[in-house]
Amino acid sequence: MLYIFLIITTNFCLAQERVWLDNGNPVTAKITRVVDNRLEWVASDGIPRIYHRKRFLVAFNAQGNFIVITDLENNPKKAQEQMEELYALPPRQVEFDLILKTVPLTVIPGVISYESDEVLNYQTPGGDPASINKEQVGAVIYRDGKHEILRDVIDVAPLLALAHDNIRQAEAEYKIKESEPEPKPKVEELMAKTEPKEKEVATPPGPAHPFLSAEEYKEYSEKGIARVHQFANYLQVIADKSQSLSDRNQAVNQAAQLFEPSATVSVSGSRGVSRYPVREYLNRVKLLPYSRINVTWTEVRYIEELKQEADGNYYGTITGQQVFEGYGRDGKSIAYGDVTKKNIKVKLESYEKVIDGRATTNWGVLLGNIGLEAERD
Repeated sequence: MLYIFLIITTNFCLAQERVWLDNGNPVTAKITRVVDNRLEWVASDGIPRIYHRKRFLVAFNAQGNFIVITDLENNPKKAQEQMEELYALPPRQVEFDLILKTVPLTVIPGVISYESDEVLNYQTPGGDPASINKEQVGAVIYRDGKHEILRDVIDVAPLLALAHDNIRQAEAEYKIKESEPEPKPKVEELMAKTEPKEKEVATPPGPAHPFLSAEEYKEYSEKGIARVHQFANYLQVIADKSQSLSDRNQAVNQAAQLFEPSATVSVSGSRGVSRYPVREYLNRVKLLPYSRINVTWTEVRYIEELKQEADGNYYGTITGQQVFEGYGRDGKSIAYGDVTKKNIKVKLESYEKVIDGRATTNWGVLLGNIGLEAERD
């Protein structure tokens, strides 16, 4: 179904609070309240949302501590206490990364020195080099608090529950020993430090093309982010059955103008991934089986900074964590809600504008292809 494409995941490498959902997607969020058989969660946009408990699999705090949702008490009050305890836990302060081997179920401590798509190389607590194929790994909890789940989270969640005690035991065994505080640097050493350099802006490949100043670069980078939020707002109008058909069609036209003419949107469904021209995709959104939808983007950032290429235009890629909610006929209850990750291409194209007889260079901000995280250009 069409709505599947609208859901987003994020896979940030920074240590942070995360909740893993039953569709296999992680969302940067915190579970704040237990309400009967439902859980309230809040993402970085600060909006509380409530889903059925069965939608959640695992919740991690920022230090890498976790709870498998099936281990929550049925009693809402006791379950609330469990969640509060999770988020109140202090930093783990462990010496080693913890690797969860699936068969046989084993918690392996070690300092990971290298990772590829196929293998993890690490140093054992005894100092010996070792390696493990990633096909044998269900999850990794890093010593800095971040974590990764490397297989289907539906399969890994029960393993995390079974291995929870062993993980705690390993953390206690390899806890960092307290050391003497480092001496404060001398005044002379502090004065010798150089001031950090400002971020360099990509320079043009040749004098034939106009290029952005540092101030303009910052301004237009922010405009690229704003275009993404603007697109989400148009989607809500397009799918809102309470709006007039004229207003919804106008929103389709306005949303299409945010994109390059050749831009496409990737849609994930039961038959795989399909790509639709933007206008066709927007018209499909208009036919979604919901009274209205709510689409919000959080954690929006550049994963590829704007860079000027040989044609004189600047190109970059924005990623974000999008929350999609489709409402039933009453317009109040959520019929479907989910989270997934999308990447959007951004293009800055220069054009001349004449004001009072004087030609000035301006830049147009256009969105390009919207792709799924797993896609590769």
